[in-house]
Amino acid sequence: MRFLLELALLAGAAVTVWRLAPGVWAWVLAPTAVVMVTLIWGTFLSPKARLVIPVAARIILEAVLFGAVGVALWTTGLGGAGIALWGAWALDRIAITVLR
Repeated sequence: MRFLLELALLAGAAVTVWRLAPGVWAWVLAPTAVVMVTLIWGTFLSPKARLVIPVAARIILEAVLFGAVGVALWTTGLGGAGIALWGAWALDRIAITVLR
């Protein structure tokens, strides 16, 4: 489930930028957004992260990433997808906390 959420986050970032960027810029900025989110995730949030940060900071960073992409999807007319993305992340985070 966690991996699917990460993929949805990347797809959401790409779709948002694609819908917001004018013309040819979408071809440049959408992959750039995916790379930026991937770098943040890989550096701080992945199981093999290069930099280990406290659990509270991880949760806050995840909430910011998923929340930002969710709000961005909402502003581009994909409100249901934005709510679903953030809601699925929140449920996953709750499950992780409860099951530990």
